[in-house]
Amino acid sequence: MGRGPRFWFPLALLGFAEIALAAVQLLSRRSQAEAQSANLLLGPVVPPGATEYSRGYFLSQGDFHAWGAGLPAETAWLIALGVVVAGAAVWYAIALRPARTGRFVLGAIAALLAVPLLDLVGSWQFRIGDGLRGPLLATLGLLILAAYERSRFVLLTTVAFALVAVVLSADMAGVLGSAMILLAAAFVALLRRNPEMP
Repeated sequence: MGRGPRFWFPLALLGFAEIALAAVQLLSRRSQAEAQSANLLLGPVVPPGATEYSRGYFLSQGDFHAWGAGLPAETAWLIALGVVVAGAAVWYAIALRPARTGRFVLGAIAALLAVPLLDLVGSWQFRIGDGLRGPLLATLGLLILAAYERSRFVLLTTVAFALVAVVLSADMAGVLGSAMILLAAAFVALLRRNPEMP
């Protein structure tokens, strides 16, 4: 499909999904901080006749937004990875135009279902923390992409992604750093000539 190898699109899609994930987490943190500061200005909301210890049963709207706003990090990662898998499946369907469409669709559905199942296995069986399971699943997906494309470039990108997102920093800095690695790799891959082009 034009310039560069096909794998630039999944790399870029995962990079943009990570940036969106970081933006959602930052906005969630900001709204929690704003709600907490509003609670400090308004003072505790305790109904007449109730003690401070019973305050937990009478949450104000500010309290609800302070503690209930935003998606948990792992749910946000699962949504982001699901979007990436679906987008990559559509991209490869357009690029490859598979002869057996039924098998391709079944494979795409299986890949979509594998994301939450692998997350459950990582959580229950291996007791991997919430912030680490998403980057590990993304690393596994990148390894599958490298094997499918038989690309050392994608493999090296996967190693750099895993070092930043999993080993060095499985937090906001790791998400943004690994997103920059993926976007840079997608840009380099896009500028490379397609091997089958003369």
